Amino acid sequence: MLDPETGNCIVFNGEIYNFQALRRECEAAGDRFRSQSDTEVILALYRRHGVHCLQKLRGMFAFALWDESRKRVFFARDRVGKKPLNYALVDGGIVFCSEIDPLARHPDVSRDMDIEALELYLQCQYIPAPWTIYQQIRKLPPAHYGLLDRDGFRIEQYWNVDYTNKVRISEQDALDGLEEKLTEAVRLRMITDVPLGALLSGGVDSSIVVALMAKLSGQPVRTFSIGFREEAFNELPFAQQAADICGTAHHPEIVEDDVAHLLPRMAQHYGEPFGDSSAVPSFFVCQAARRHVTVAMNGDGGDELLGGYSRYLLSPAKMRMAAAIPDVFSASQLTALATRLAAVTSIPARVIRKLVTEFGWPELRSVNMYSGFWDDRIRSRLLRMKGGADLLPRWRTTWLKGAMAHADSPVDRMLWYDNRTYLPGDLLVKMDIASMHCGLETRSPLLDHEVIEYCAALPVRYKVNNGAGKYLLKKLTERYFPREFVHRRKMGFGIPVAGWLRGPLRPLLEDTLRSAQAMEPLDRSVIDHTLDEFLNHGVDHSSRLWALLMYGAWRRHTMAVQA
Repeated sequence: MLDPETGNCIVFNGEIYNFQALRRECEAAGDRFRSQSDTEVILALYRRHGVHCLQKLRGMFAFALWDESRKRVFFARDRVGKKPLNYALVDGGIVFCSEIDPLARHPDVSRDMDIEALELYLQCQYIPAPWTIYQQIRKLPPAHYGLLDRDGFRIEQYWNVDYTNKVRISEQDALDGLEEKLTEAVRLRMITDVPLGALLSGGVDSSIVVALMAKLSGQPVRTFSIGFREEAFNELPFAQQAADICGTAHHPEIVEDDVAHLLPRMAQHYGEPFGDSSAVPSFFVCQAARRHVTVAMNGDGGDELLGGYSRYLLSPAKMRMAAAIPDVFSASQLTALATRLAAVTSIPARVIRKLVTEFGWPELRSVNMYSGFWDDRIRSRLLRMKGGADLLPRWRTTWLKGAMAHADSPVDRMLWYDNRTYLPGDLLVKMDIASMHCGLETRSPLLDHEVIEYCAALPVRYKVNNGAGKYLLKKLTERYFPREFVHRRKMGFGIPVAGWLRGPLRPLLEDTLRSAQAMEPLDRSVIDHTLDEFLNHGVDHSSRLWALLMYGAWRRHTMAVQA
């Protein structure tokens, strides 16, 4: 869109949920609009506030704006990283794109692999910003903007959350405040001129979003769920229960194990290796929803908002003990400790690890959350590294240092850490690609930045209470659902990976992992040994092998493109 008053030009992906209020603010200041678009509002705000316009935007966005008078490119990404922005600096300028694969095909962009990114992928199962699998292509991190002009190229952070500034508030007031904040976030995201629905897993997060939608809507909400025939992975009964309580028009579907045809498409859309196997059900549920609606709400972010993962579940005694231990170690020393503890195998060493992560520095649980994948020792062999590898320690230290600076308690430190690593690098990438590939826009009320700031300021006891996570969110959900529904065991959004890899996907797995070209530059002996243990000796290497399978799918896609 072109601004005829200034000559500025913007390309924009996303939604500004408060654009109507911002438009009225601009009109009161004398601006006149030619459309009903939120894109035009960004142009008007930039005209008045420059890069500080970002502070006013409430939504998900990635955009690039050409400033005609300053002869510069201004590009930015939303606070939590809902929308991606990939770029490459080339001679004479910059090229950028929402997806990596089209950008890698640009004639001025090198397709050389970034081995650091491959190492990060093998550890995390995703590639965190600013890396991509290509040396020349980078990801703009969430809550950052960039400027490119005659003076050069620079990136700045424009938003952060500090968990140290706590409010004194009663539980009742905190609960009422959360309901008010979350209701407003849902209401803003329901403003649309296209068919609207919701992805309903049956868990607490998506269920409370649907309940609030039902309260605000004048007609039944359309909801969509997928499940599996394997009972351990099937949440369809709970989704149906939530749908019945909220009176939604519900659409459940069963996902069969015939997914081999989907993996090459996933590799193309993600544009780089992406090893989170829950991308498969994400693709299916988005396809199911898109047959009926264009926009769908989801419950993404609830675990990172108020501590829903098992690693957050600390008893009051453990939190008191952790709080009593002074911060005598630096982030780098704690990272080194976490790395060593993750690799121990003897019983005495494992007892020490448990004591350290239970009573001393529980925040190391987030640092070590990836240790079950291709851990440091095996990854070094897989990549044929000859010692001196310090990328992962540096990466972990950077985020742990930030967590220690912006949060005082172990729970808040894990929340800060996960909100800057796992959430934007894995979960939000997974859903953005899965939804956009079929033309579905997904919106996440729990990731509204005002909701995040509100919850960050709450005392830790409203997040984890007596060993239970998401305490306040569950109390809110109890206002709409029975207690037994709210407090059942958490399942997650997984697939029966091991069964699929040993069953219907076995031919594809063996064909891919035994291909020297598809696995280049990884060590063949490590791959063969891991595959043999999994297929013939019952060792569960499913997460490691899924990561290799998706790496091979990406490699084969790139080789086909180059051919």
